[in-house]
Amino acid sequence: MNIISILITLAGIIAILGLYVISKLSQQKQPKDKVIIIPKIHDDKGHLMSSVLGDFSAADGSTPPPIATPKEAEEQQSPPVEERQIVLFIAALNDSGIDGNKIPAVLEKHNLQFGEMDIYHYLMNTDQEKDISIFRIANGVKPWTLVATELANSTTPGLSIIMQLPSATNDYAAMELFITHAKGIAIDLGAQLKNAKQKNFSALDKEELLASVS
Repeated sequence: MNIISILITLAGIIAILGLYVISKLSQQKQPKDKVIIIPKIHDDKGHLMSSVLGDFSAADGSTPPPIATPKEAEEQQSPPVEERQIVLFIAALNDSGIDGNKIPAVLEKHNLQFGEMDIYHYLMNTDQEKDISIFRIANGVKPWTLVATELANSTTPGLSIIMQLPSATNDYAAMELFITHAKGIAIDLGAQLKNAKQKNFSALDKEELLASVS
């Protein structure tokens, strides 16, 4: 039994040595200090791209949502602003009309200036190169002009006050100016301010106009 035990022990030692030798030989076959080089990928214009999911479609054909820049994200979140015109009317109280001799002085009193298209403009200084017309006033009859020499010794049934939105300034502030001066001009000309439907301008009309830009 002692000889058998010795033989079994020797066999175990030989097996262990064999496994050790095989392990060493296997390690020698592995590459040492292998450097994995990640290939650089360029787009059609030659710009370097990352090989992340944001650049390439997935194998199953699905694609990630586009990555927007801060400016693009802001543009996507902000709906386009609707352009519209607000029109009010200053109408004569009777058939005799509004005295044309008074019109230039009254408009200038309310800080309007004669200018483009031969009508009066309420100008405001902005960051742009020239003053911007916030709203304008035209004659209510053809050719719509308000030339002082043509207004002298004449009458007109009314004036049109027009404001374009969005304004070059804050829309709410512009609307307040528009309404305030329209009412003041009507009073100074001895006329009546009317809404877009040619009805007398009311407190409700004012509230609705201000609410539309708030």
